[in-house]
Amino acid sequence: MKKIFILLTLIFQILFAATPEQVEHYISVSSSEEQLIELEKQFTQMQNSINRMKSDASAEDSAYDMQLLSIRFREYLQKNISEDEMDEILSKYRSVVLLKFVSVQNDEAYDDEEEAQKYMKALEVEDNASVRMELLEKISTQLYKKENIGILFDNLMKPLLENSKGASQIDDKTIDKNRKAYVKRMLESGKVETAYSTREFTIEELEALLEIVESPAIDHESKAVFGATAYALKEFFLSMAKRYDPSKHKR
Repeated sequence: MKKIFILLTLIFQILFAATPEQVEHYISVSSSEEQLIELEKQFTQMQNSINRMKSDASAEDSAYDMQLLSIRFREYLQKNISEDEMDEILSKYRSVVLLKFVSVQNDEAYDDEEEAQKYMKALEVEDNASVRMELLEKISTQLYKKENIGILFDNLMKPLLENSKGASQIDDKTIDKNRKAYVKRMLESGKVETAYSTREFTIEELEALLEIVESPAIDHESKAVFGATAYALKEFFLSMAKRYDPSKHKR
């Protein structure tokens, strides 16, 4: 009976999974491609930096193929978003305000943490500050849910800590403390990023954006993207674990 259930589940996944064409379309309109390329660059630099510090000849052999990030990301989306769900998600990306939001998020001019913090302070004394900040809070809450951020920690940071050089000194209490700190940091960062990215949006545009991100389609997309990111990066993090020493990265 169990084998039959597994077989039927696999058939269901094959029949109703998003098509490769849908996934490619989604990646192009959502700017996921640019984000994946940036991730590949960042982690390639990290890997090269660590390998340069290794004295043995195994550094080259232990290098992780960064092209797998893109492959795994696409694979996860196709398996975890149905064809109908992907149609719903893609329909949301016909919205001008959502496309504007995505475009601004990928603009390097908006990737300035110091300027973002300055803006947050200035925002407090702006006209309609309370209205704007309430909308931003709701948008950020939808885009950065605790349970979704937890997916990243559980699949990346936790395995990294548990398989690192100092793993024997890390207990469940330490893991839990690190998880709470990570989620809190990500939530705060998400709020600042959302506010700064939409600094030129009108109140009406923010209201329209909120309506979109509150939709079931975008909620499903957000969870799937967090999951896909974790799945894409998990093997890389595990490959780095044996070379990672938590004692040298304390804050």
